[in-house]
Amino acid sequence: MALGEKLRGALDKIQQASAIDKETVKDALKEMQRALISADVEIKLVLELSKKIEGKAFKELPKGLTRREHIVKLMHDSLSELIGGKNETQEKEPKKILLVGLYGMGKTTTAVKLAKYYSKRGRKVGLIGADTYRPAALEQLKQLAEKEKIAVYGNKKEKEPYKVVEQGLRELKDYDLLIVDSAGRNALEGNLVEEIEKVEKTLKADQRWLVMGADIGQIAKKQAEAFHNAVKVNGVIITRIDGSAKGGGALAGCAVTKAQVLFIGTGEKAGDLEEFDAQRYLGRIMGYGDLAGLLEKAKEAAENEEISPEEMLKGEFTLKAFYQQLKAARKMGPLDKVAEMMGLKMQLPKEALEQSEEKLDKFKVMMDSMTEQELREPEKLNKNRIQRVSKGSGTTEEEVRELIKQYKQMKKMFKNFKKIGSKKKIEKMQKKGGLDLAGLMGGKVKKKKFKIR
Repeated sequence: MALGEKLRGALDKIQQASAIDKETVKDALKEMQRALISADVEIKLVLELSKKIEGKAFKELPKGLTRREHIVKLMHDSLSELIGGKNETQEKEPKKILLVGLYGMGKTTTAVKLAKYYSKRGRKVGLIGADTYRPAALEQLKQLAEKEKIAVYGNKKEKEPYKVVEQGLRELKDYDLLIVDSAGRNALEGNLVEEIEKVEKTLKADQRWLVMGADIGQIAKKQAEAFHNAVKVNGVIITRIDGSAKGGGALAGCAVTKAQVLFIGTGEKAGDLEEFDAQRYLGRIMGYGDLAGLLEKAKEAAENEEISPEEMLKGEFTLKAFYQQLKAARKMGPLDKVAEMMGLKMQLPKEALEQSEEKLDKFKVMMDSMTEQELREPEKLNKNRIQRVSKGSGTTEEEVRELIKQYKQMKKMFKNFKKIGSKKKIEKMQKKGGLDLAGLMGGKVKKKKFKIR
C-alpha cells in the first residue's frame, strides 16, 4: 500500500469513529506512525510528531470546529509541516542557480527542466555544463536543452570546473538567469569539497540547490547537511518522486535542515517538474486531489488551443470539447496523473487511464469523420451514424463505440469541477487541507468513507 493510502487510513480512523476519545486518537496515531516509518521517515521524527499531535488534540477547540474536525486538521497540518511546510523561497527571482548532488540523482535532466520552467515564465535562461568528469555529461545537457531551445555553454577541453563557469559567465552575460550543472559526487571529501567551493566562489550563486532522488531514504538528511556545510545549500529538488514509496524519508529529512524542498520531479519529460507545496502534495498522495495544480496544468495545456481551460475542466463539454482536450492531453500528462491530481484515480475505470498515444490518435481520426452537429451533440450518434463514422475513419464500429464510452467517462471525471467554481474556492480548499475537502466541493463526508463525492 502506498504512503498516501496509509496516511489517509489514519485520518479515516478519526472520521469513522463513533466517538472521539484518547484511545481513538492513539489508534490513529499508531496507523500514521506505521505509514511514516515504512516510508523511511526517521523514528525520532515520527515520535516527535505523534507527541505534538497528542498534546494538542484535547486542548481548547478553535472557534467553529468540532473535536473531530480539529484533530483531522491537526494531523493534516502536522504532516504538511513534517514534509516541508509552506514554501516561500520561490517567491524570489533567482539570478544564478548552482545544482549539486551525488552521482545518478538526475542533476543534468533537472537543469533542463528548471530552464524550461523559468523560460515559460519569461526569463532568458542559459545553462553552463560544469561537469568535467562524466564524458557524456555536456553532450547530454546539449541534446536535452536543444529540444527546449535553451542556450548551453560548455568546454570539453577544460578540466577545471570553476574555469568553465568563469568562461560561461562571460559567454552568457546577456542572460538574466544562469543554471550551472556541476559534477556528481560519490561523497563530499577533501579535494571534492575544495573543488565545489571554487565553483561556488566563481559563480557567486544566489541559489544553491541540492538534487536528490526520492528513493534515497533516511540518508537524505545527512546528504543535505553535508552539502549545506560545503556550499550553504538553500534549497532541495527531489527527483524520481513518481512511483517511489520512500519519498517521505527524503522530504522529511530535508524539512529538518535549513534546506527547503523547492521542486519535485514527477517524470522523465522536460515539463515534469512541479513547485513543491507540502499541502498540495499531501492532498494529492492521500487522494484528496491537487485541484489548483490541475488548473495550472490545464491553463498551460490550453495555450494555442481553441478551448479554454475553464470549459475543459468545468465538466460541461461536448464531444467537440473532448476532441480539443485530447489534443492537449499530451501536454497535461498521462490521464492517470490528471485523475490523481483530482483525487479520482481509484474511482475511474482502469481502461480510461491507460490510453496509448496510438489510441488517442485513432480517436482523433474518428472525430474528424463526424459532423459539426455530432461533435456538439454526441447523443445523436445512433447506429447509422456510428456506421458512417466507422467507414469514413477506417475503423470498426466497436472502436467508435469505445470512443463514445471513453468520452462519457472523461465527462464524468471533469464534472467534478462544476462543484468547485471560482479560483478562490480552489485556493480556499487547498488552505483548508484535510479538514473537509468534500464539503467544500459541495458533497458530503459519509460516516464510513472519507471520499470526495
